[in-house]
Amino acid sequence: MAMEHSDLQTGLAALKKKNYDLAIAILEKVCGQELHQPTVDRATMGLVMAYKGNRAHSKAIALCQTLTESDSPKVKDWAVRTLAQLNQSSPQGRSSPSNPGSQPQPPKTLNPPGSPPSPLRGDPTGFVPLDPSSSAATQPSPLKNPSSQGIISPLSLGNPTGFVPLEPAQAKPAPRSPVNPPPLPPPMPPRPPGGTTPGGRVTPLTPPSSLPAPPKPSRPPVSRRDSPPVLPLEANSDGVDYLTPATTQADSPSAMAPEDGQPTPTPRESTVPTPQPRQWRQAGRAQNWRKLKPVKPTYLFFAQIGSAIALFGLLWIFMNWGMAAANDLFYRLPLLEPLQSFYRDQTWTLLGILVLLLVASPWLLDLLLRFAYGMEKLPPQKLGIYSPEARKLLSRFSLERKQPPLVLGVIPTDAPIAMTYGFAPRFARIVVSQGLLEQLEDDEIAAIYAGELGHLENGDFPLISLALLLSQLPYLVYWQVSKDGDKWLNSQEWFSKGILGMAGVISAVAYGFYWVLRWPVLFLSRLRFYYSDRACASLTGNPNALTRALLKMAIGIAQDVEKQGHTSFVLEGFDLLSPVGYMQGMTLGSCSSYDSWENLLQWDRHNAYKKWLTVPESHPPLGDRLTLLDLYARFWKLDAELDFARDSAVAPASPPRGMLKRLLLQGAPYFGLPLGLLAGLMLWALGAVAVNLGFGALEWVWGDRAILQGALLIGVSLGIVLRINSFFPDITSKNIRTNPTLPELLTDSDAIPLDSLPIGLEGQLLGRRGISNWLGQDLILQSPTGLVKLHAASNLGVFGYLWLLSKRPSDFVGQGILAIGWFRRGATPWIDLDRFTTADRKTHSNGHPIWSTILAAVAALLGIYWMSKGGT
Repeated sequence: MAMEHSDLQTGLAALKKKNYDLAIAILEKVCGQELHQPTVDRATMGLVMAYKGNRAHSKAIALCQTLTESDSPKVKDWAVRTLAQLNQSSPQGRSSPSNPGSQPQPPKTLNPPGSPPSPLRGDPTGFVPLDPSSSAATQPSPLKNPSSQGIISPLSLGNPTGFVPLEPAQAKPAPRSPVNPPPLPPPMPPRPPGGTTPGGRVTPLTPPSSLPAPPKPSRPPVSRRDSPPVLPLEANSDGVDYLTPATTQADSPSAMAPEDGQPTPTPRESTVPTPQPRQWRQAGRAQNWRKLKPVKPTYLFFAQIGSAIALFGLLWIFMNWGMAAANDLFYRLPLLEPLQSFYRDQTWTLLGILVLLLVASPWLLDLLLRFAYGMEKLPPQKLGIYSPEARKLLSRFSLERKQPPLVLGVIPTDAPIAMTYGFAPRFARIVVSQGLLEQLEDDEIAAIYAGELGHLENGDFPLISLALLLSQLPYLVYWQVSKDGDKWLNSQEWFSKGILGMAGVISAVAYGFYWVLRWPVLFLSRLRFYYSDRACASLTGNPNALTRALLKMAIGIAQDVEKQGHTSFVLEGFDLLSPVGYMQGMTLGSCSSYDSWENLLQWDRHNAYKKWLTVPESHPPLGDRLTLLDLYARFWKLDAELDFARDSAVAPASPPRGMLKRLLLQGAPYFGLPLGLLAGLMLWALGAVAVNLGFGALEWVWGDRAILQGALLIGVSLGIVLRINSFFPDITSKNIRTNPTLPELLTDSDAIPLDSLPIGLEGQLLGRRGISNWLGQDLILQSPTGLVKLHAASNLGVFGYLWLLSKRPSDFVGQGILAIGWFRRGATPWIDLDRFTTADRKTHSNGHPIWSTILAAVAALLGIYWMSKGGT
């Protein structure tokens, strides 16, 4: 939308200079090509004033009348006031009401010759045709023909019939159990109330069913963070003398001189875009479709084999290290003897335990979900109330495979969740949340269930179920120990302090094991969602429903985080199985009211190195998945839910110049590992040559494992040092951006985390309280335009927060803060904190650059020590 916004500003500037002919030409073009409704409204308001200045009163009045039917109260109020002024000043307005000439006739066209038709030219009855051209017989629908240059009117996208009522639709009744109470109070500084984000839904196309679906409760409108109302144009008797751009970027902030002498951006009011209703196109489904050609499962099969080997290897290392450490401890303690079985090879024992856990995984996970999260059985009859199509889909799946009906479950949480686990299709479970059933429509729920059936068809769920079960063991320890340890937070006794410190260490170690156990299956986790999406489209013939479902899940995740004030344990703990990752959905869903999906997903679709940057992620880029669903829709000659064809021109044909160098610098600490290994092998080769030539002084180098270990650490150290200056540039009053909107930060498709953008952003600090957040694992900034993850570190990294006397960021959860740090755009965006200031003007520093420097120094010194000590 950068071009349209630029044209809009040019047109408004021409209007301000009273160059009405130029303003009319530019603004008519914007009205004819733009899909973003707030931009169309602003251009139309400017066009009204340009017509008025050009003495085209009839056109101005007719155009202003269309704005009086706007869904935006501000635009409607402006149009009513302006229309009254136009009727008073125009010759027709002063004529007798009985005079037929007193009724202004709408202009025949608002567009110059050759330009696309204006989306604002509508029939007074409220009917807007699907075909935007003047003759439907001569110009096909542009959505059916992606190469067409025409654009469907944004006023008709929400209804397949093309009818737009003159009066706004009545809101649906509230659901039986409210899932969206008002969000938390606004951040510092408080802003005056403004618009809200709608929570109502548009009724989708009727699914192929012989029986009509029973009425389903809809969600009430959801209040979002308010922003000051900003009208694009203010009309008065003298014409237009005040123009406000759609989005105002913060200028370079003035600097203060706090105690530490570092510049701090002065908090000031910035223009925040008003959240707009999310309109769904409700693109249709295939009626008689041929299934997609099956994809060869070879790639998925080898991914499972590799993941299984990696998971077994990691567990084998943990087991042997644990047994060796235990025997060493037993040897040092009195009255205890080492266990002889710990000295034996336990490989087959470990393999047998894993097989037993895999077979028992459905029942063990059932127990966990039932007692920890309140899971209940979901009878097919109850599922049929929400989605008759999903019920029929599950029944047909079981009948075709001649197996008992699948076990279904529901978790009583508002966060949209869906998961499939088990070791065989016959014993698999599909569990969803109540929030998913409440937030999605019939065909969208069916699409989610079809995606879960895709995991059963592809056979990718047993290994993921085992990995999830293994990771849940340390996660339960982290959750329970931190919960019990919180009871001692306010106690001043030394005994209580000891218990508190022990609980903090145990929960931190358990949380670390939880994340490490996920690593072996992350690649498989990302890959399998591409296969399940394809299976869903083939089963239902409705890729558009899955597109809407995934995006609505992202919105639901963001709303749940705002409502709870933190990330729920079930969202984080079962992230591997969910169709949308909670970290990618949180920011994307919270920004959805401020920009189009197409813009927000540009990074996911066009970043040249997204596959490298998604290595630590559990889910593939959502834009990638939606692009494939778009292709499936076009394969069946369907209009797509998202208009990706419109921004296809911005897709980079090749990586930008210098991008490879930046990527290598981005991953320097990780690339230091193979480089260090190579250096160690070269030293080994030097030792081998010395042995053959008889140089006894260097013979010890050959075959010494300490050489390789030390070289690896030195390689990591050098990588950190090479990257640190680029990763943490100085934050000054000249380079910091104050209170930018999150959508504008997300849409740079070439950005990588190395592009460290100094930023100052106001908002409210969200996250867990107490021991469960001592490491800063759940820190979220709720800014006026969305949610963004925060990374914090003390001068000693996460270890510094385990000290009982430490001040931690989680101590300020719930307060308004000004976060200052470096914004990074990766597969999930985040801010590395440099410091943050609370409402009482107290500044709390973070030590991420210092910790990185210390870590590099320790790695280098330890590597040198190992190499000098030598070993075998």
